[in-house]
Amino acid sequence: MNLKFIKPSTLDKNLKATAHKSGKLGFTIEAAKKLKLAETKSANIAINTDDFTDTNLYITINEAVESDSYKINKAGAYFYINTKALFDDMKIDYVNDSIVYDISLETIDGQSFFKFRRRPNKKVPEISRDKIS
Repeated sequence: MNLKFIKPSTLDKNLKATAHKSGKLGFTIEAAKKLKLAETKSANIAINTDDFTDTNLYITINEAVESDSYKINKAGAYFYINTKALFDDMKIDYVNDSIVYDISLETIDGQSFFKFRRRPNKKVPEISRDKIS
């Protein structure tokens, strides 16, 4: 048997993006560093049209703000993309649901991109007020 111990310091931590109630897609500081986000960049966002059950987003980061791409914005220390129109078009209820994506780097056919894997929505059932004594 050959054991390889994995150091926590070598793993990507907290690479996630969250849809805000405003429709903006916000990034954790760790995710912004990994994606090398800057206000001078933009993003292309794709969906998988071969599988309509695929709720993931596929994103590439452009070194400059390009036409027909999503501009990277910054508020304080945090980066975000204005994805309100995209989420509305995709019928994603970012106002009432918790929309969180875990981010990983993927390569398919020699092309690298970031896969935003949508977390399952785990809604906590509401507690009925009449049952509280």
